[in-house]
Amino acid sequence: MSFIKRTLPKEELALFARQLALVADSDVPMQQGMAIIIERSSNHRINAICNDVTEALNKGVSFHEAIKLHEAVLGKLFVEMVKAGEQSGNLPVMLERTAVSLEKQIETSRKIRSAVSYPLILGTLMLAVIVLMLVYVLPMFNDILTSLGGEMNPMTRGLMEFGLFVSGNFIWIIAAIVAVAAIIFLLRYTDRGRKYIDYLKLNFPWFRKINRADMAAVFARNLAMLIKSGINVTIAIGMLRGIIGNSIISEKLKEAEESLDRGERIEKALGRLNLFPDLLIRLFSVAMETGGLDRTLEKAAEIMEKETEDKLERMTSVLEPIMIIILSLLVGFILISVILPVTGILNSIG
Repeated sequence: MSFIKRTLPKEELALFARQLALVADSDVPMQQGMAIIIERSSNHRINAICNDVTEALNKGVSFHEAIKLHEAVLGKLFVEMVKAGEQSGNLPVMLERTAVSLEKQIETSRKIRSAVSYPLILGTLMLAVIVLMLVYVLPMFNDILTSLGGEMNPMTRGLMEFGLFVSGNFIWIIAAIVAVAAIIFLLRYTDRGRKYIDYLKLNFPWFRKINRADMAAVFARNLAMLIKSGINVTIAIGMLRGIIGNSIISEKLKEAEESLDRGERIEKALGRLNLFPDLLIRLFSVAMETGGLDRTLEKAAEIMEKETEDKLERMTSVLEPIMIIILSLLVGFILISVILPVTGILNSIG
């Protein structure tokens, strides 16, 4: 049996869920359906899973148990949705819900990446323009000033010397940046490093509200899906610990799970997550009493997704002019610092 540790990307999981839903909803035997998926798929990991599932089914193992053999790759949520679907006789519906939930997460993540990438690109261009001026433009003006018998003011000379330092040590500076990036990347695979990065996600200015709203939407949508599938709230919250994508929130979910086991009300348990607005927490309490928690959670997910989009739009609309103003001020300062002395010398000669 193939053993693959790393979880599949959400895009691959969503596609696999839809493929399985089509097979489960047809009259084709599951083993034959696995063969069709293998024939159509170019993903070797999916093909390995389908082969293993087919072998298990041929030995008389249930579909859920066959899928559970690859829980490390597919995720606990995926496996539990298959189990709930098989036990209730609604396997195609459960797989379809799983695919929809994953696709919602993919869409939100894509919007976040798109919104963040623009300021990063603009910031990189700003840095490139400033370095270009420090390395090439300032030395050129310095030569002109020297030939005319003038000199730069101390601040401008300091900027020029800094630019020359960057130019002379460019390779070492790039190597240092790559080394720092590699350390940060490796820290993600240590408990302490991952916890620190997750802390920054929850508390870093400008991005903390976006990250919290995104996690709240993922949590609410998946919890609604699990409850609608007949899974107990406490068990469902425990299952979501592995997909929330933040170790700090995952620990709080564990505490919430334990609190619910002790009989605490859901609004208090979820309130300690610090993800949802107070209004939604109170709605959860009412929904728990009236039996409409799944619908309320779905509505909460839509609200938080809309809030994420609004925050992203506001962030980009604010960052763009700020960064352009900063670039203009820096470039203007550098140009004025070198042009004024040249103009003064030329006027004195005239």
